[in-house]
Amino acid sequence: MLDAVIVGAGFSGLYMLYRLHEQSFSARILEAGDGIGGTWYWNCYPGARCDIESMQYSYSFSEELQQEWKWSEIFSSQPEILRYLNYVAD
Repeated sequence: MLDAVIVGAGFSGLYMLYRLHEQSFSARILEAGDGIGGTWYWNCYPGARCDIESMQYSYSFSEELQQEWKWSEIFSSQPEILRYLNYVAD
């Protein structure tokens, strides 16, 4: 039996899963796509990128994660943001 079901595996869904597991709740994410990433999974058109600095767009709940991941650009492209989300999920 699950304590929670999270709809969507984008930035918010992954963060919610992290917080629930941190508090010892069991949870599962339901995602319509074949992969995680939310808007960054679905919007893969040429030139798609973040409109704020990548470091501000990344998760701050883990100092280790912030030290491990290095953004290649100040305003990251869709493929790099999707790689980041997959890195976080792993």
